[in-house]
Amino acid sequence: MTKVLFFAYPLYADFEIAHTLFFLRKLGKASVTTATIDGEPVESLGGIQTMAGIEIADANPNDYDIVLISGGDGFAEVLEDTRIQQFLQQANSLNKPISSICASATLLGKAGLLKGKEFTCTPNTYDSFKHVFEGAEYTGNRVEIQGNIITAKGTAFPEFTLAVIDQLKLWKNEEQRNGALLFCKGEV
Repeated sequence: MTKVLFFAYPLYADFEIAHTLFFLRKLGKASVTTATIDGEPVESLGGIQTMAGIEIADANPNDYDIVLISGGDGFAEVLEDTRIQQFLQQANSLNKPISSICASATLLGKAGLLKGKEFTCTPNTYDSFKHVFEGAEYTGNRVEIQGNIITAKGTAFPEFTLAVIDQLKLWKNEEQRNGALLFCKGEV
């Protein structure tokens, strides 16, 4: 069973990670633990009330196979919080896969995980938060994979889903992977 730590914050973009969570559960029989900064529920951009299973400071990166973070409008509320920065730094030091889509790349940048690496996110996020990306190289590509770190543009959820499942080696074969891509793009 794959163990996922999903970090949720106010106004996270639920739609950006829906396919990824679906395939993690379907293929990896994933157990998903949702962490928030303070262990309190948050509301997504789509209005989904999301219960927290754990406070981020109490999460142990050793307990998870992957860290998943969605983009969204409320990332600035947690950007300066050292609890998420420390968790991400610990997970990275253990070489745990960390998957970030859209604006959540700012959290990785703030934690210092992107220094010396190529990364991507939406151009507006990059332009507005260049200071947290100092020492990193913004590519503008749909997805970037740099070792254990995946970053993606907010509209690249099909490619993000594939990259996450690739990282965990959950595909049975190339046909299953290609079928998932078509599914995520709405072409089946």
